Amino acid sequence: MELLKNLDCEALYSMKMLKIVPVFFLIFLLSDFAFGQTMVSQPRILVVPFTTSDGNALDEYESKPEMRQVMVEIANAMNQKGFQPDDFQEVIRKVKENDNLNLLRDVEVSAVDRILQFATSDIVIYSEIFIHRQSDGSNSVQINLRAVDKVSSKSMYSQNFIPTPHFRTDDFGFLGQRALNHEGQLDKFINGLNGALSDMRQNGRSISLRIQKTDASNFSLSDEVDETNYLTLSDVIIDHVKKSAFKNNFRITSNTARDLYFDEVRIPILDSEGNNYLPSDFARDVRILITKAVSDFSGERVRIEAPEIRNGTITFLLP
Repeated sequence: MELLKNLDCEALYSMKMLKIVPVFFLIFLLSDFAFGQTMVSQPRILVVPFTTSDGNALDEYESKPEMRQVMVEIANAMNQKGFQPDDFQEVIRKVKENDNLNLLRDVEVSAVDRILQFATSDIVIYSEIFIHRQSDGSNSVQINLRAVDKVSSKSMYSQNFIPTPHFRTDDFGFLGQRALNHEGQLDKFINGLNGALSDMRQNGRSISLRIQKTDASNFSLSDEVDETNYLTLSDVIIDHVKKSAFKNNFRITSNTARDLYFDEVRIPILDSEGNNYLPSDFARDVRILITKAVSDFSGERVRIEAPEIRNGTITFLLP
């Protein structure tokens, strides 16, 4: 009898462990993952409105309470899956304290993109929300989500959710929950995002690098800056990228006297000391390399302008 009790206890313990393992795996997957400016145990996310129409996403968000309700449910659902959502309303408040948000509608940068400059989140979840209304008072919500790495502006995972059946209610928070959970759609999105996170940890963050000669440039990518080894400036830069790219992972799509373009360079998440490694760190090393190469070539100190870093692409203009 005592033996049976022990067996029952062991079986119960095994069943509990089976339930614990998936949760532990998710925590392990997200732990010590570094994004943005600070080390975080779990990625911080920010759910923002998005529209493919001619309308302004921020205007739609501020004028449609049903959209705000659904966005809250998206953030809550992501929180329950182990992510740390930031409050979009709070980010807007900070922007309004530091900027005149109304002026943003008159410039090329969208209001949402300007808001993201103030956000400290690691991942941006762009949410496109469709409200389908019927004349009988029944409503349905459809959600499209796209996760973007804020540091590199590279898309991580996107998914168009299946519209849910109509339901007679004006509680759009409830309808948002139905849309997220319908046929396990949110779980599928989370699995896809976790896969992208795992890939970034194992293979580095993807950025782009471009070096261009302009009509005002005194140097060309074909200049033989290392006469001893017969290396052009382009050769020197490529050799540097080979050594510094994470796991030597890079790709060149243009290599001419006027344009050297790496459409993908993988950089590490952390440096050798365990600190966050950002595109600006990689750009600094490339700037020093080019400055030294052209200065040694010309026999005098040459100044190179700081690169433009936008949407995960680093662009240098040769001096």
